[in-house]
Amino acid sequence: MTELAWRLTRLGGRGAVLSTGLTALAVAVATLLLQFAVAGNFAFAERAERTEWRAPVAAEDGSAMIATAVDYLGGDAIARVDLAKLDESAPAPPGLESFPAPGEVWVSPALAELLEGVPDEDFLDRYEGTIAGTVGDEALAHGGELLAVVGREADDAAMTTERSDGDMVSPTAIDGFDEGAPGFVYAFYQVLMVLATILMAVPVAVFGAAAARLTVARRDERLAALRLMGATPGQVVRLTLIETVLAAVAGSVAGTLLWTASTPLVALIPIDGGSWYVADLWAGAPWMAAVALTVPLLVAVSAVVGLRSVVISPLGVARRVRPKGLRSIRLVVFALCAVAFMVGTQVVSGSDMIVVAVLLGLLAATVAAVNLVGPWIVQKMGRTLARTARGPARMLAARRLSEDPKAAWRAVAGVAIAGFIAGSVALFPLVQSDTEPEATETVTATVAAEDADELTARAEAALAGLAEVELVERADPLDESETIAEVRATTSGDEVERVRSVLTATLAGDPPQREVDETILSNRLVGSIRVGVTVVLAVVFATAAVSAGISAIGSVLDRRKTYRLLHLSGTPQRVLDAARRQETVLPLALIGGSSVLAGMLITSPLIGAMGLDVSGVLILAVTLAVGAAAVIGAGAASRPLLRSVMADVSPRPD
Repeated sequence: MTELAWRLTRLGGRGAVLSTGLTALAVAVATLLLQFAVAGNFAFAERAERTEWRAPVAAEDGSAMIATAVDYLGGDAIARVDLAKLDESAPAPPGLESFPAPGEVWVSPALAELLEGVPDEDFLDRYEGTIAGTVGDEALAHGGELLAVVGREADDAAMTTERSDGDMVSPTAIDGFDEGAPGFVYAFYQVLMVLATILMAVPVAVFGAAAARLTVARRDERLAALRLMGATPGQVVRLTLIETVLAAVAGSVAGTLLWTASTPLVALIPIDGGSWYVADLWAGAPWMAAVALTVPLLVAVSAVVGLRSVVISPLGVARRVRPKGLRSIRLVVFALCAVAFMVGTQVVSGSDMIVVAVLLGLLAATVAAVNLVGPWIVQKMGRTLARTARGPARMLAARRLSEDPKAAWRAVAGVAIAGFIAGSVALFPLVQSDTEPEATETVTATVAAEDADELTARAEAALAGLAEVELVERADPLDESETIAEVRATTSGDEVERVRSVLTATLAGDPPQREVDETILSNRLVGSIRVGVTVVLAVVFATAAVSAGISAIGSVLDRRKTYRLLHLSGTPQRVLDAARRQETVLPLALIGGSSVLAGMLITSPLIGAMGLDVSGVLILAVTLAVGAAAVIGAGAASRPLLRSVMADVSPRPD
């Protein structure tokens, strides 16, 4: 059977070889992008694992004390880990040659670079120590992370004062750093990465499945002829599997190798303030092999499903009997998925992983349902155009859309799904705040209410002549019966870091900060999300562009007999070009615009609650323009192949 499949491909001429190559190319692209989507999840998991040592498991009789905080320098947030040894058995933390002694400050390479030229009174004086060395990569989330590990005495105020911020670790006794919990921010990034994976993987999977349907009309005719000559359904299925799976396996291997070669470039994508270690993007041989096998399996299933008409009615295929119209249940399924997601985002609350998984599943189903309802819309559109057509080009385009809507949909499916995703995510508010120092700045430190007067007096003495200090008490917004005491120091913008350093050294506990400092971490998160949105849109629109190009070539090969007969009957190529343009542009305009609006609609409850980001309109417009240009360009690029097919009027065995 393998020999027969190879013989049919080889004797089918350049068209058969080209169609096999198109399938392999489509699978290679799909595999490459799926490997990228899967690797992203492992990359964030690696970052989370390298930060777990900063929140180790508490121990009653520990050998060391740990506390964490977030310091600020200008517009940068710096993670700080305070350590104190309780006995000589205390192990060295990851990335350090030894346990930091009191007065030693170990900094990450990025922080060491940042501190070059920064006066000690603007930063190092807040720790009352000197730099003892740099922290190794195994302790850092990424190479650009700003981290300071400070050695202290066990009775130092920094090791006895509670932290009020829930994201910080209050002084805790520990035995070691082997087990811990990842920071909240990386748990959040992992959820976002799962969302990004769904948004990227669904259109890529649809594209991969469509690879098995390239030049499907030509293959169906050939297989129908074999069935009429006595081939059994099992033989036809095996022949199809051999033909498609061999091409798919070759493409899958090529895509995996291409991903391996491109990881150094992907590692340059900055997320959370830094690029990636290349090793983070290595998902491991088992997972990479699973992805490499999944795509050919998907292609095989799609190919077998497409053989129903050949197996059941080979004579109908040979006679080109018009298939039945698609059912409106497709629209109902899409509507149910979209409504379920919209209702779920409003009704379901909480951050439980089951809740998140349900919402992500509903989103994935909604995106996948776009591919289900698309051909139905194309068919309805084609029938409407056929009744109102004026001119041969419009009539040819309308007949194509109504009689083979699935093939017509494949040409624009990538952009339609990409438009749906763009409409879903592009308008989310991604506004970043300005953190530059102003002429006059106020630095605030939260202190224990019972010690507020004493600590305020201490701060006044330390900042005499440098800042005006005052004590402010206000009700706790979470519990109005409790009072929050804040020591506020007002100074010029040029002295703000020096004042911050003095307050940090004087008042233990939560690090002092400007009001705008609260937005530094959110700015970083917003910037990371913006990069993520850009990457997701780039992936889905790259998928759309490649899908459009391959589908355009496959369409010409599929219909070469029709084009040849139209040419022999006197139809000018300009009419055929106009028909091909219209059968692409018309569905693109209707479905592309509708998909964008549908994407905006399902996320409108979330966007309405968070506020509209006008800059997202520009992102949306650019991505749609690029996607539309890719589809139109793909049709134009296949024009030489059409001219070649029309010019070849020699007898063909099919």
